Amino acid sequence: MFSAVKSNVVNVGRVNRLWLPLNDVTVTLAGVQSVRRKRKPLWLPPAKSKMFKIPPRKYIPEEESRELLRLYNNYRTQMKIIRRHLKNEVERTAATSELALQQAAEEEAEHQALMEYNLQENLRVAALREKRVQKEFEAEMARVEATKKYQEERALLAEEEAMLIITETQEFAKSFIKREDLEQAIETAIANPVDYNFAVDNEGHVFRGRLTKPQDTDEKDWEKLPATAMQ
Repeated sequence: MFSAVKSNVVNVGRVNRLWLPLNDVTVTLAGVQSVRRKRKPLWLPPAKSKMFKIPPRKYIPEEESRELLRLYNNYRTQMKIIRRHLKNEVERTAATSELALQQAAEEEAEHQALMEYNLQENLRVAALREKRVQKEFEAEMARVEATKKYQEERALLAEEEAMLIITETQEFAKSFIKREDLEQAIETAIANPVDYNFAVDNEGHVFRGRLTKPQDTDEKDWEKLPATAMQ
């Protein structure tokens, strides 16, 4: 609600609005209320009507006063304890405090001990690594020697086999027909034909020739395949 009496300025909320001149009447609108200061500013002097007026002292019962004093003393004691506890914590954790210096000394001693242990452990591991590398080197040298010996044996065997093949080839070359003896060899082959066909029975006896029959030869003269060929 708001009121306007002999004025063309009306306060609505915090905004001053200019209105047309109104009569000396009070206008009431729903939902609108004038805003007045709850108290006058501090820089203004007291009103003349209240200049020599002494306000009455507020009366507090004795029981309530004692209870307030007890609560205040408890609060002050608790806050004092909290402040002292925080002060002690700050002093205890401060970098220049005795406990902090002691902790720093202990940490430094522990660090030095760990560094010494690390050094000794590195030396021990280095010694083990050197032994392992030496063993691996010896094993590698032994493997190289064994491989070298094996290669030499293989080369020797290959040389022996090559020499054997050369010897056999040379012996076989002696049976070659020379050019000047070719006609005589052909006449000899025609005069003495050779039948390379042969038959084998279930027992492994070999009968050479296309027309050869078992009854044509003596049983004592029968040729038999070796046992390894029968398997």
